[in-house]
Amino acid sequence: MKPKSIGIIGGAGPLAGAFLLERVLSLSGTIYGCYRDADFPKVFLISFPFSEMLCPDVDAAKVRNELSGCLNQLRKNGASVLAIACNTLHAFLDEKDELSDLVHLPRTLAEEVLLFDEPLVFCTSTSAKLGLHKQFLPCSYPDSQTQQEIDRIIDQILKGIDRSVILEKLENLLQKQVANTVILGCTELSLFAAHLSLPNKVIIDPLEIMANKILQKSFLNGLY
Repeated sequence: MKPKSIGIIGGAGPLAGAFLLERVLSLSGTIYGCYRDADFPKVFLISFPFSEMLCPDVDAAKVRNELSGCLNQLRKNGASVLAIACNTLHAFLDEKDELSDLVHLPRTLAEEVLLFDEPLVFCTSTSAKLGLHKQFLPCSYPDSQTQQEIDRIIDQILKGIDRSVILEKLENLLQKQVANTVILGCTELSLFAAHLSLPNKVIIDPLEIMANKILQKSFLNGLY
């Protein structure tokens, strides 16, 4: 019996897709005991150069078509458990593409996390403007000044600025927030989740939650 194959859509940005792949493979070992080559699930990764989404005049139809094309390609290749390694891209999902094989990032977050207070969501300005996470769970977004700082940090991550500089900026910004619970609602920020040292804050990483859900569907719900 083999786990069902997994399909990951990356490219927004590319390192986030690669990071989700790394987490899937690492957790396959630590949770499901995989260590021989044949133990692991087959994984397809499409790192697609998506059209600009982090701008006021985003071409929503174009992004939607690009995303739909990637999902169709993974399904045609035989992927049975799909995931999109980008929060913002979920705002452009076509209803016809949102099938049961897709591990929907914001929805999975809402289903898997028990929240005792209303979290603050650190995400792209596009996700905040569209109220992406609010569609699935009670939450709030930062004030405009903080949002601008988040967007700058995300942009610096994409540009490959020194990781120690980014980590310090992100920790300082998180520490300034009144909210006790903060969701890293951008997969670029997920790249730094394991390195954050904020004992007085609850930091939730949706990408890690999704990685676990992907494997659950692959190994436990998907044996063939």
